[in-house]
Order: sequence, then structure tokens, then C-alpha cells
Amino acid sequence: MGEFSRVIAGFDAAAWKRWGWLLIAAILALTAITIGFAYVRGRFAAEETRGEIDASRADAGIASGRDAADTVGAAGTRERAIDQQTRENDDAIRNAPGADVPVDDGVHGTGIDSLCRRAAYRADPRCLQQPPS
Repeated sequence: MGEFSRVIAGFDAAAWKRWGWLLIAAILALTAITIGFAYVRGRFAAEETRGEIDASRADAGIASGRDAADTVGAAGTRERAIDQQTRENDDAIRNAPGADVPVDDGVHGTGIDSLCRRAAYRADPRCLQQPPS
């Protein structure tokens, strides 16, 4: 008798009919429970990750807003300091001894030309190219 015949000879059809379907149902139930658990766990993990991402985005938005406000505030402070310095310099020049004495045209033109080379004065009407007369 071959190997296959011995296996078949030991096969109890009545026991298989009794317990076989129960064994198959138990395996299918365990498989369904495992798949269901993996699905639910994956959904919870996705929701948790989505929540973490949303929180990180909110934190980044708040930090970005703070940085922008600080930058604007710092720029305003610098602009006020520059304006104050300009007013103080203008007052000092206009109130210096001899400020009312006329300046030679050559010195005046050279002074204006040197100021016009600075970015702060380029838009000044005295710095714009005058058409030849």
C-alpha cells in the first residue's frame, strides 16, 4: 500500500463531517477578526496621525504669524529710528554756526551729487536728471 492509500485509509469521514465544518468556521472567524482588528487599528492610527499633523500645522502657523509680526514690528522700529536720525541731522545742519552763509555753487553741486549716489536719496527731486535747458 502506498503512502496516499495509508492516509486515505486513516481518514474518518464521520469525524470530518462532525468537526470539519466547525474547524473551517473557526479559522474563517479568526481570519475575519484579525482583518477587522487590523482595519480598525489602521483607522485609529490614521486619525491619530492626522490629528498630529493638524496640530503641527497649527503650531507652525502660529509661529509663522509671530515671526511676521516681530519682523514688521522690528522694521517699523528701524524706520522710526532712521526718521528720527534724519530729523536730528537736518536740525543740526540747519542750526549750525554759518548755516545761513551762502555756499559756492561747485561745493553745493558736489555735495548734492555725493548724496544722490546713496539709495536713500535717489528718488529725491534734486537727484533726478534735469533736462538740458
